[in-house]
Amino acid sequence: MTTLRVVFDTNAFRPGNFELLEQGPMRKLCRSGRIVPVYGHVFVEETLRAYGVERKREELVKRWLPFVVDTADRICNDFVGIWHEELVQGRGPHTRILMPRRDYERFKARLTEIPLNGAWHAWHASQSERDIDDRKRNAQREISKSIRNEVADWRKAVRYDPRKHGVSCLNEYFEKEVDNAGREFLPVLVPCKNPHAIANRWSRSKAQYPYFTTFVINMLYMAHHAMTKNNKAIDLNAQADLDLMTHLLHADVLVSNETGFLRTAFEDLWKPRRKVIFTSQQFADFIVKL
Repeated sequence: MTTLRVVFDTNAFRPGNFELLEQGPMRKLCRSGRIVPVYGHVFVEETLRAYGVERKREELVKRWLPFVVDTADRICNDFVGIWHEELVQGRGPHTRILMPRRDYERFKARLTEIPLNGAWHAWHASQSERDIDDRKRNAQREISKSIRNEVADWRKAVRYDPRKHGVSCLNEYFEKEVDNAGREFLPVLVPCKNPHAIANRWSRSKAQYPYFTTFVINMLYMAHHAMTKNNKAIDLNAQADLDLMTHLLHADVLVSNETGFLRTAFEDLWKPRRKVIFTSQQFADFIVKL
């Protein structure tokens, strides 16, 4: 029996889309092991944001979260933990991606205790963390705008002509920039005693540390997108979308109803790796045949 591993965008858990999952055979297919959802911390955090919207709160507590619990064996660790195990502990591709069983059982138990009246203590206690995330998103968007403006100014100054100056190739861009970018990110994002030694180890064998390497590529991709897609809107959720798709490292399918940045990034980064993207309706139609 072939197991299908699936990453879900949060918009699959929205009215009009969620019913397609809830009313279909997914619970049964998950129990039989035919489908394994890969729920990452980004998916969980973004889904939980619905608790702050009164009209969505009951749906979240009574339907969306129980569905996650019913269909997931476990959820994935956060990226900082994964990077630390990959790089500092040296486990590389053997890094344990999933939350330890004991921690997951505690997490599930807490989900059953969420009040419907908006008084969930954990939600209010984590408000400062969400505020930080929102400021980071806004800052990233401003950086992308700045990059785009600098490129626009350069094009005007040199009277840019693709036949004269060439067209930026994504893979060549990654090969050229990924090493320096990774060395800049690592000491800031991965707590360790000797970041220089860890960076050297990563640099020599980037494929052995797929989660951190993918993060670096994602950050470079955002810059490249800002430079080369100057007619496209800058998506406030671009990094969250890229983080979500990172779990395609251990999955086959992405379910998303996005038509903007996420889909473009999927086509550029994951389709060449033979990953598949479905809308909610396409996924619902597909799993009926399993």
